[in-house]
Amino acid sequence: MPYRVKVHFEEQYTELTVSNGHYPYSDIGGKKLEKLDVNPGDMYEISVPLISGAGTIVVSATDGAAKLRFRYAIPNDCDDYGNIEVPKTEAASQSDVDKLTEEIQAIKQQIAAPRE
Repeated sequence: MPYRVKVHFEEQYTELTVSNGHYPYSDIGGKKLEKLDVNPGDMYEISVPLISGAGTIVVSATDGAAKLRFRYAIPNDCDDYGNIEVPKTEAASQSDVDKLTEEIQAIKQQIAAPRE
């Protein structure tokens, strides 16, 4: 059974294709999602076939300078309502968390230091 997914775009992209990694998807209105220009706020709704409970969406595009590729595992990367966002939100790395912790500790020490 297919899974209905709403693909939301947060940035402007050109030459955008939404595919399964091999073939482009069409939105529910029949528009082929290949070599499109999209703007922030644009959204396309697609039906993703699930094989053994899992499907794939690959978004390939350029942002003016670089060629980008975002891969989504469906339904795992969707929110509770079947939405995904492009670009893909990524978790912070442990080194980012450690650096932020150090900065917070330094600020706490500055606040706690006696003032003259």
